Amino acid sequence: MEPLSQTKENAFPCPAWVFSNNSNVHVAKDRCWFGDDYTPIESFVTDMLGNSIKVVGMGTVNLPTHISPTQTGPDSHGNVCLKNVLHAPTVICDIIGRPILHDYEVNLGDQREHSGFITNSCDGSPTAYFKPSSATVGFLEVQLSEPPSGPELGPSPFDSSALYMIHAFWPDSERTRIAGLLTSRQTKAKHVGPPTSAEKAWLKTHYGNEFKFLRSHGLRIYNKKERAEGRSIIRDMMSKDGMD
Repeated sequence: MEPLSQTKENAFPCPAWVFSNNSNVHVAKDRCWFGDDYTPIESFVTDMLGNSIKVVGMGTVNLPTHISPTQTGPDSHGNVCLKNVLHAPTVICDIIGRPILHDYEVNLGDQREHSGFITNSCDGSPTAYFKPSSATVGFLEVQLSEPPSGPELGPSPFDSSALYMIHAFWPDSERTRIAGLLTSRQTKAKHVGPPTSAEKAWLKTHYGNEFKFLRSHGLRIYNKKERAEGRSIIRDMMSKDGMD
C-alpha cells in the first residue's frame, strides 16, 4: 500500500483530482490552484492509516473542466468551484471530498467514455465528468481542461502497479481552531498598524525582510489587505515565541 504523502516536486501541477466520498475536506497539492483568497495556516489532515499530512494554507479552487466526453469547442468546458480547500504540498494527489455535495451532485456510472458526471445542484447543468476507469488506476478522476482553457499539467502521480487509499480527514478540533484563528486575524487586520521596531527585528532575523516573509506565505506586499494579514500573522508567530 502506497503512502498518501510524498516529497517529490514537479514543475507543473498535479493533474489528478480524485473524488473521495469518505474524505471530509478538499485537499490540493499545488499552490497555483488557489485564488486570491488563499490564506496561510498551519494544520494537518490524516490519511486512512492515521498518518499526519502537513497543511500550509487554505482557500477557494476553481477547477477548469470538460463537461462531457462527447462535446468539443468552447462550450465543452466548465468549472467546479471548491471552497475551503486545504493546501497540503506533500499529499500524493488532489482530493475532492464529501463537501462537494453541498453545491453539486455526483452521478456515477462506469461507461466506456466516462465514469460519471458532476452536475450543478441548482439547475442540474453538467460541470465536469470523470475519466473512464480504463484511463485511471481505479479512482474517480475529474477530466480537466487542457491549455489554453486550463493549465499545463504534470504527470500522473500514480503507479498502475501500486495500491492506494485516497482519504483525507480534517479533525473537528482543527477545523474549529482554524476558524477561530482566521476570525481573529481578520479582526486584527482591520486595526493593524505598520511593523514595530521589534517586529522588523524579528523579520530580519527569521526572514530577512517583510517582502520575503509575505512571499513565503503566499501574500503580496503591494496588496494592502494581504500586507495587513501578514502583519497579523507576524504578531501571532511572535506571540508563540513569547515575544508579546
